[in-house]
Amino acid sequence: MNNWIPKNKILRFAVGLAALGLVLYLMGILIISIKTKKVERSYSNTESDLFKEQKFWAIKSVADTNEESIKYLKDFFVKSGGEVFFIEKIEEMARISNTKLEIVSIDIKPNQVDLFEEEVLVKIKVSGTWDSVMLFVDKLERMNFGVVIEDINLDAETAGNWVGAIEFIFMKNK
Repeated sequence: MNNWIPKNKILRFAVGLAALGLVLYLMGILIISIKTKKVERSYSNTESDLFKEQKFWAIKSVADTNEESIKYLKDFFVKSGGEVFFIEKIEEMARISNTKLEIVSIDIKPNQVDLFEEEVLVKIKVSGTWDSVMLFVDKLERMNFGVVIEDINLDAETAGNWVGAIEFIFMKNK
């Protein structure tokens, strides 16, 4: 009657075999998981490198296409150390337009948070005929640098002679 109950040795062997199978199964899953992660990481790095290379060529293509615009934008700002050249250029424009010029002040505007440029406020006194002063203002506005005229205050000193002040801002690289 008790023939269907396995012997103690057979039961231990079956349990041991089942435990060994479970351990081998879990080790197999662990090994496959590690190999899968390695392949995914390798694929991701390859895809990332390919993406970086494609992005580089796209940026290079855009830069080559817009070379003139980039040069214009670089010239828009007065380079650090180029302030003297900028002032000389303003004085030359005053001579060409037959306007007398005196620089009153040059100040950096406070509280600027931009990282690559700062605004410089320049105040000048001018005198000359109406046409010569307006020609100077026109040349100032048309400079290839970023110049914004803030204020113009002109009064007729004598017949045909105008004097006053001009305030403007130019952008300078930090």
